[in-house]
Amino acid sequence: MINLTSAENFELRKVALGTCGRDHGTPCQHENACVRCPLLRVDPAQLPRLEEVHANLADRLQEVKDQGWMGEVAAIETTMAAAAQKLDAMRTAREIPVHLGMPDVRLSAGRSNSRTTRR
Repeated sequence: MINLTSAENFELRKVALGTCGRDHGTPCQHENACVRCPLLRVDPAQLPRLEEVHANLADRLQEVKDQGWMGEVAAIETTMAAAAQKLDAMRTAREIPVHLGMPDVRLSAGRSNSRTTRR
């Protein structure tokens, strides 16, 4: 077994499109088909590269259909669907801001708006 420092372990998680989210010490179950893997964390700076990968897959799909290599069609379609899903998620994340809210300091300071009535 190879002992890696934490920094070395994180370096090994870097892939072409971002970072692999696998648990430390676990093998890749997707045979390094990162585009298909739900554990791929795509780096937003790699959006153009992912768009290029998707376009190349579309070209490859047409080629395999033209050549009659039907055994490859399903695999390419699966990878294209995964790439499209990741692209949609990245575009949606860019468009929809996340509202984190504003903390209510009155409650943490022991004050409140509710008025108590005295009798």
